[in-house]
Amino acid sequence: MVAAHPAAAGETLARALYERHGPALARWLRRRCGDPHLAEEVLHETVLHAWRHYDQFDPGRGSERAWMFGIARNAASSRDRTRRRHLRVLPDGGHGTGERAVDDVELARLVDRSLIVDALAALSADHRAVVVGAYFERRSTRELSERLGIAEGTVKSRLHHALRALRANLEERNVL
Repeated sequence: MVAAHPAAAGETLARALYERHGPALARWLRRRCGDPHLAEEVLHETVLHAWRHYDQFDPGRGSERAWMFGIARNAASSRDRTRRRHLRVLPDGGHGTGERAVDDVELARLVDRSLIVDALAALSADHRAVVVGAYFERRSTRELSERLGIAEGTVKSRLHHALRALRANLEERNVL
């Protein structure tokens, strides 16, 4: 009897994993990811990971299907984190499908907006509150003082330091 080539055995295992669990994983990933192409990529990544690490599967800890779903969940979560880190696209306000064509100018504006949102998130809560209040809510220093329960001078000082920090953060990201 001739022994099977290791690559052929691996291909057989990967195909078997895909046949046994692929349809259920694909349905779940399409709902989870919301994008059929992304779901397909994550499915292939899942099967590849399971094939490469099949020696780590322990039937004493659960079924093969549960193990595969765990891999898929981790792969989808990793993709989500990567997408959030690179670009936050704002939805179209619920007036359409959420998908719309964007030109280069609009895309640049969305990227800049995303970077500004990230830079604002990097500020302390106190600094973010005065920047949002002053520039997005158009409140005066007196209104912010009353709303936040701090002296007007403190509002001005926080705003000064927050804007410096925001500017430095945006310069690091080459937005300014």
